[in-house]
Amino acid sequence: MHDDLPSPTEEHIRPTELNAKRRRALGIYYTPRSAAALLAKWAIRSAADQVLEPSFGGCTILEAAVNQLRVLGCNEPSTQLFGFDVDESAFGHLRRVLGVSKHKHFTLQDFLTVTPNQTAVDAVIANPPFVSYHRMDLTQREIIRNWRTRYGPPFAMTASLWAYFLTHSISFLKTGGRMAFVLPFAAYSSDYSQPILNMLQAEFDMLAVYRMREQLFIQAGAEERTVILLAEGRRAQAGIPCKRFERPVENIQELAELLQQSNSLFYSMHQSHAPVLPNDPAMSLVHAAIGREAVRYLGDVVTIKIGEVVGDTAYLVKSGDEWDLLKVPRRSLRPLLTRVKQSPGIQLVRREISDLYGAVPFLLYPGQSKHTAIQEYLESYPSTVRLRNSTFAKRSPWYSVSYETTASAFIGSMAHESPRIIWNSAKISCANGLYKLHRRKGSRWGILLAAVASTTLFRLSAELQARVRGAGVLKLEPADVAKLMIPGTPLTLESSVTQRIVRQIDSMVRNREYESATRLADKVFYLDTGIFTPAEINVLRDRLHDLKRQRLPTRRSR
Repeated sequence: MHDDLPSPTEEHIRPTELNAKRRRALGIYYTPRSAAALLAKWAIRSAADQVLEPSFGGCTILEAAVNQLRVLGCNEPSTQLFGFDVDESAFGHLRRVLGVSKHKHFTLQDFLTVTPNQTAVDAVIANPPFVSYHRMDLTQREIIRNWRTRYGPPFAMTASLWAYFLTHSISFLKTGGRMAFVLPFAAYSSDYSQPILNMLQAEFDMLAVYRMREQLFIQAGAEERTVILLAEGRRAQAGIPCKRFERPVENIQELAELLQQSNSLFYSMHQSHAPVLPNDPAMSLVHAAIGREAVRYLGDVVTIKIGEVVGDTAYLVKSGDEWDLLKVPRRSLRPLLTRVKQSPGIQLVRREISDLYGAVPFLLYPGQSKHTAIQEYLESYPSTVRLRNSTFAKRSPWYSVSYETTASAFIGSMAHESPRIIWNSAKISCANGLYKLHRRKGSRWGILLAAVASTTLFRLSAELQARVRGAGVLKLEPADVAKLMIPGTPLTLESSVTQRIVRQIDSMVRNREYESATRLADKVFYLDTGIFTPAEINVLRDRLHDLKRQRLPTRRSR
């Protein structure tokens, strides 16, 4: 079903009977705003998320997406929304939502004819056409035949149109992405639904199907029962078994309450190894703290950007010793953090990288230098390899890296113990194995933000949010980093006190005394402030250790 909500003007111009006939032909029914808001809230996790609506129609879902992005701090939601539709009247609704009827991200085109590599998004939210095969016209059937030739789906050609929209949407998702769909009850009960659900189970970490007792489209004259399908954690490759859930719910309100319950945190955060526990006391504490605004998310106070994309790190980034052997002058080198372990504490200071023989390697940054050793080195790069490098093709000259040094801090995209925030006191840059954290305008968080990463709650949220890769390593996408939990209000301390806390936690982390660092950080940020009691911190800590034991079964959690 499209969410094609006609404006009063349209209803006046065109007879209601003709509108109803057109909607039935296109499988168009109105998405209730409550349902659209729920799907948008579940699917959109950060202000940086990009969202696709493959049949945007009356733009109810797009409007909900705009609202959710704004709530999360996005200033220009229209630049992060994408959509397709075959109905020209949909673009009139687009003007109502975005203020324009034409936008480069929205195309008058059948979604099934769109090549997936044109768009890669964090979330797909949709109410696709409810058109059965026998009601498809010749054009629709031809599009279906062409699509099946290209993709060879595991279900019969006689599947309804929504099945093709759902399946095609998967290819538009980034790794870790999410889908939230309103579908007919046939998505649960038809012969071809099971192959589709099995396919989704192979593609995502989590799949949930909620069978709605409420008839969502009864006001549009449709008695069709529906299901809400939520799929989370698009996989780059086959991995751990998918967590699959199916259950009936009375209405949208009940589903909203279910998703907000503490034992359903699974549905609002990425969980690759954290089981859903009934009446989980740790999650009850977390949700209560969020509810009274004592806890918030890292993405509320920083923006998250990927580090420098070098193109060939082994060639353009080397240790000081290696550049010395190549006779490259020091003025043409810039320190570049490429791995978290190169900065063992929570603060990176200039004295740690002032010596060319330190742990932080150096990026070749020649600028306009005509130094003979540099020219000879660059000319030694095989031209055939360079021409095949897509990163080099985007730059002029090919070896030029932006080297932007304004990040307040860094955080790794991978972590074995727990992710660590490294405060960038040295004012250098990092490679794309890390993310840059830039303080949002008006944020009062300073260097203590690096100390917060040692708290139990921050570490617990990382276990819940991240995916697990080989050897139990946590993998964090930018949207995951945005959901890491921090205190709701930054501490206001004298400079000497702040420096002492940072020095103490930094020293403990450098010495791998992680539990000591956590206990001190918990005291400073959560116990002394009254956000949690000692007993409550112990509940959170027990949950953290349980998850770490599951993730690292062969190692003793620290």
